[in-house]
Amino acid sequence: MTEPRTVTVNEVPLGYEVSGPADGDPLLLLRALGESAADWGPVRDALARKRRVYALDLRGHGRSGWTQDHSPELMRDDVLGFLDALGLDAVDLVGHSTGGAVAVLVAQEQPWRVIRLVLEDVPDLRPREPVAPVHPAGELALDRTGVPAGRAGSDRPDPARFEALERITAPTLVVAGGPTSHVPRQGLAELVRRVPDARLLTIAVGHLVHATAPDAFTDAVTTFLDDLPDAELARRWLAREGVRRTGENEWTDGGSEGGRLTSDDVAHTWAEDMVLADDLDDAGRTRLGFGLVDLLDAYWVTVELGFALPRTDDPQAAARILWEGYRSRLEAPVTAKAITYSLWVDWFENHTTSEAAFAEVLGNDHARLLPGAPQPLLRRARRVLESSGPVPWSAKAVTYRASARVPALHHALFRALLLCYHDVYGALDPAEGLALLDGLELPPDTEHVAALRTVLAAGLPNRRERPEAWDAAVLAAGDAAPE
Repeated sequence: MTEPRTVTVNEVPLGYEVSGPADGDPLLLLRALGESAADWGPVRDALARKRRVYALDLRGHGRSGWTQDHSPELMRDDVLGFLDALGLDAVDLVGHSTGGAVAVLVAQEQPWRVIRLVLEDVPDLRPREPVAPVHPAGELALDRTGVPAGRAGSDRPDPARFEALERITAPTLVVAGGPTSHVPRQGLAELVRRVPDARLLTIAVGHLVHATAPDAFTDAVTTFLDDLPDAELARRWLAREGVRRTGENEWTDGGSEGGRLTSDDVAHTWAEDMVLADDLDDAGRTRLGFGLVDLLDAYWVTVELGFALPRTDDPQAAARILWEGYRSRLEAPVTAKAITYSLWVDWFENHTTSEAAFAEVLGNDHARLLPGAPQPLLRRARRVLESSGPVPWSAKAVTYRASARVPALHHALFRALLLCYHDVYGALDPAEGLALLDGLELPPDTEHVAALRTVLAAGLPNRRERPEAWDAAVLAAGDAAPE
């Protein structure tokens, strides 16, 4: 049953419809220009079977206040105010056309408020030639007087809007309407390329995907939304403990001094409890711990994951789960800095774990490092190579040689060789390192290539042996100031 309601946000009454179970995960729907919340009728009931669905009339539309200015930025602020007014810390967000453009702004402004993002045939977010608005006959669910301001925001958007797509942290599904839609396909492709964790799905029925192909649309969206990110599991666990996110690096537990916590505060307070949670098995605890890494990007959580390993029910099985967690994050389009930092500091610099850890995150897959290898594997290889300086040469030489076969890994392999030489625990075989270096295809202006070739040709395995040799090599090569 759908229930119409109204809430006032930013001094503007906003009408919305709510449906679905009261305890369902919140899902917010934003409609296209000229449409009202009722536009979601073909898919609303299917989406609301297990979710609490909110279909919002933004300003200038439907039952909301018909203000003369309904620019995308004002609509964004309305959405954030709506979430605050209803006490919704975070939601899944679906936006169609103009509503999708508003959803992008919301996910850029407060990324932590959006769990997953669905963008249905959204317009190109880059500047475009203005097009005179078409006024269809009959009654529309919008205030026509606000159209010019809205069109101006769409035709000549703030360039920062496009550049800030990388701020979106939510897994994102972009649904395209195909060749019969007026939305430029190249714009959608660029959107997918820019958003860190985005994928493109084409349902070739034109611009009104959810209305024309409701079954295909709901199947795609529900499948996407059913895949709950580990970070969301961690956020919900913290919420049950009274810990809520209030900003970029701001949290509150309602009790600490001033009520404010940083991400590091949350990590140090809650990570141990999370990775040792009594009500979960080893896999569940590890997933929850990695979810907290995803959520906070706090190094201390990775430390607690390592501390918890020998205390698990089956340490060997738990280790397999742990390394799968590392591999999946090293393959992701974007990963927490804590993941690569912990590899380097906790696993690679420890001589008792270095060889086994390297084998788990990359070495065991060296035979798969070939031209044309899948992008996730190449992302993992780049990140591991650039963290592998402390790993003994004998444990990584085969993987380095395999990486040299893949031009896409040449720059990462160069960085690896450079860091092997400079890392306080690092070392490399000078002759093998020089042979690898000479086989790499690198831009001619790559810094420190000549200096590295000089010290390796002199038979130096690391900088510790003769620190002055590196400085001299840099100066002789005319590189930047010595490191």
